[in-house]
Amino acid sequence: MENDKNNKENIVRDKIILFVIGVLVGAVISTAAFFVYTKTLVTNGNINNNSSHQMPSGTPPEMPSNDQNGGTPPEMPNNNSQGNQDNTPPEKPSDDNSNSGNS
Repeated sequence: MENDKNNKENIVRDKIILFVIGVLVGAVISTAAFFVYTKTLVTNGNINNNSSHQMPSGTPPEMPSNDQNGGTPPEMPNNNSQGNQDNTPPEKPSDDNSNSGNS
């Protein structure tokens, strides 16, 4: 009986040790893969960034503009349908209408 208990404890201990070793090995492998990925990204990224985002003279390209008025923002729309000339918000409706469907 005592032998079975020790045997089960050894099996559980072995499984825990294997799990911890697997987690550590997985962490080392994923860290190494991350370092390799970032190293290749940095070396390839510097070459691509210099040639694709800048003109040969070293100046960045201009952004395309579809504005006809020289880049000024459009005017705010006037809400004349409510008759609010002094830019005050409309009044809140009374609670009588909203509570009528709840009864």
